[in-house]
Amino acid sequence: MNDLFEQISGQTPSVRHILVVDDDPDINRLLRARLTARGYDVSTAASGEEALTLLADSPADVIFLDISLPGMNGLQTLAEVRQRRLDAAVIMTTAFGSEQIAVEALRQGADDYLRKPFESDEFRRVLERTVQRLELERQNRVLRQQLEAHHRRLLSEMARAAEVQARLLPQMAPVLPGFQLAAECIPARDVGGDFYDWQQPAPHVLSFWLCDVMGKGLDAALLMATVRAVMRAVVRSSPPAEAMRYVAAALNDDLIQSGRFVTLFLAQLDAGSGRLAFIDAGHGLAFVRRANGSVETFDTPRGLPLGILPYEQYDQREVVMNPGDALVVYSDGLIDARVDLNLTPQALADQLCGAASALAMLDRLVTLLAPVQTPPDDMTLLVLYRKTDQG
Repeated sequence: MNDLFEQISGQTPSVRHILVVDDDPDINRLLRARLTARGYDVSTAASGEEALTLLADSPADVIFLDISLPGMNGLQTLAEVRQRRLDAAVIMTTAFGSEQIAVEALRQGADDYLRKPFESDEFRRVLERTVQRLELERQNRVLRQQLEAHHRRLLSEMARAAEVQARLLPQMAPVLPGFQLAAECIPARDVGGDFYDWQQPAPHVLSFWLCDVMGKGLDAALLMATVRAVMRAVVRSSPPAEAMRYVAAALNDDLIQSGRFVTLFLAQLDAGSGRLAFIDAGHGLAFVRRANGSVETFDTPRGLPLGILPYEQYDQREVVMNPGDALVVYSDGLIDARVDLNLTPQALADQLCGAASALAMLDRLVTLLAPVQTPPDDMTLLVLYRKTDQG
C-alpha cells in the first residue's frame, strides 16, 4: 500500500505556485515575502480581474484572495474560479470583524480564511492545512482515476473471459439416431463454475456430463476449466464407472489444494438400445420424465462430490429411455433462483407437458428464470429426449 501511495505522490503535481490577490501593496509584499521564504513561487494581483487574467496564463495551486477588492470583489472572483473548475485551493483574507463574510465564502467554495493582520502562527497553520488538503485531494483524484481505469480493464478482461468460456461449451448438438439433446448454461456473473459437455465416440454412442464447481465467479471458472480439460481427456468412450476412476485420480490434488469440490452427473447413452449408464457424484438433480408424465428420480445413495474423499467409489447405474421419455439434468442455480415455485422434479416435469422436442423442453425450463433479475448462482440445464418416431 505504501508503494501505491508513493507512486501516486510521484504522479501528483506538488504545490508550488501561489497567487496573492489584494489591493493593498503592503499586504502583497508581506505575503510574498513569507511565502517565498517557504520555497513557493509567488505572483500577485491587485484586483479580481487581474487575478483571473494571470490564472488563465499561469494556473496557481493556492490563491490568497482578499474579500474586499475594487471592481470584482473577492466573492465574485471566488465564484468565477470555481466556475472555471480551476484546480486551486482558495484562502480568503478578511479584515478583523468580518468573519461572517468569510463564513459565507466557505459556503461558496473557499477552502479556508485568514484574518488580518496576519499572526505568524495562524498564517502557518492555515497555509499548512490548506496545502495538505489540496495534496490529499489531488492524490485521491489520481487514485480514483487509476481505480476507474483498473475497473474498466477488469470489466474488459471479464467480458473476454466470458466470451472464451462460452466458446468452450459445445456449439452444436450431437446428431443421434432417435434422440435429441439440448443444453444451456447461464452464469450468475460474467463467468461461472457450471458447465456441460459431451463427446460422441461413435455415431450411436454419446458420453455427456454436467458439472457444478462449488462457488461462482472467476475462481470457480478457473477450476471449471481444469475440470473440463480433465473430463475431455479421460472420458472419451469409457463407461462412466471407468471414467470416474480416472477423473477422480486426476483432479484429487487440485481440488484438495483449492479447498473446492465438484458435483457431477456423468452418463453414456447407447442410442440403439436406449440404455443410459450414469454416475451421480453428489449432484442429485436429475430425473427421467416418462412419456406418460410420470417422474423417475434417482433416489438411491449417490456418490460424494469430487474433492471430498480421494478414494470414493462410484457405483454405475442404468436406466432405459423409451420413446417419449426425457432425461433432465440441472444445477441448483435453477432451484435457488425460484424458491417461490418449490421446483421439485415433479413440478419441473409438469412444465414440460406438451413440449415435443429437447429444445422446446429446455426453453420451458429457462423461461422459469425470466422474472429473476440477478440469479443467485450459476444455472445449467441439459435435456435428453427420445423421440416418439425414429426418424
